[in-house]
Parts: sequence; structure tokens; C-alpha cells
Amino acid sequence: MPYARMTLNPILSCNQTGGHGEVPLKWDVRYPPRHGAPSFDAAVSPSELMQPAIYPPVTSLHIVSGLVSPTWPITVTNPSGVTVWDVLANIHATLQVPITHSEWDTLAAKQRTRIQQIFYDRCYASRDFKREHNGGVRRIDCLLSTTVFSGLSSPMARGGRLEVVLTLSRDFGRGRRDH
Repeated sequence: MPYARMTLNPILSCNQTGGHGEVPLKWDVRYPPRHGAPSFDAAVSPSELMQPAIYPPVTSLHIVSGLVSPTWPITVTNPSGVTVWDVLANIHATLQVPITHSEWDTLAAKQRTRIQQIFYDRCYASRDFKREHNGGVRRIDCLLSTTVFSGLSSPMARGGRLEVVLTLSRDFGRGRRDH
């Protein structure tokens, strides 16, 4: 199937005009996707979440981003066809995984300091500091304040698989410490 004829679901699709325009889904990837809401401030309906993520439907989709380490693959599969919900749930789940000691060791001191601040901010904001702290630094912490879902774009074939590009934007509502 030629990927050039594939179209992303409008709920997931980012602005193709070159700017960071409005994406229909307002979602901070730090939180489970149920917290997402379209720009008109209504909840995304269960039927919208069950729509295909891409037309015509596919059973496997790989999501890439310059902000997400290539060692953290976001691969979405569903034998019945990948849905909007599958995409959102997989993005969130992938970013909630704790980083490894070897990943931490490869970071520069300045990066570690910034990530540590985000980590502690997350721990203090949680209802259970000790539990969050014991869970360690997560991949999401490494994104610092770049956690706002800004859509998917550019369906393309690469290495025999379908890839789309994830765009994330900064959350300017967060404190000055993480900028």
C-alpha cells in the first residue's frame, strides 16, 4: 500500500503549513490520555478514540521524534487496526518508563541537573512523594517542559515500516525553573 495516500486522523494531525498551529487534541503527555480535550473544551468521545489513527487503517505504526531517544521506540500495534486511543496510550506508556542507569550515565552534568529538577517537581506535585521518588527518573522527565502534544505528521515508509513524526511543544505554564 503506498504510504503517500495515507491520511492521519484529524484528531492526531498537526498543522501542515509549517507553523505550530492548533492541533484538535489538547493533551500534556505527562498525564494519561483521558485528560486530553479538543480545543473546543469538550471531552473526546469514546467513539472518536476508537477511530482509526490513519486512513486506510494499518495494524502497525512506528512513532518517531527528535525529542525522544531512538532507543525508546514507540511502536503501536493492533491486529484490528491502530486507533487514536492506541496511539495516545502508547505514547504515554513509553514515556512513563524509568530510564536506565546507563542512560543516566550518558547525560551531561547540565542535563542531569535540569532533569533532576523536573523529576523532583513531579515528585512534589504527586499525592505520594515517596512512591514517585522510588520510581526514579522517567523518560518523560528527560523532555523537561516539552510535553504538549502538537500532533503527528508525515506518514512515510522507512525500513519496511510505516512511521509518523510526533511533534511536542513546550508547556509555557510550567515554572521558570525548567526553562
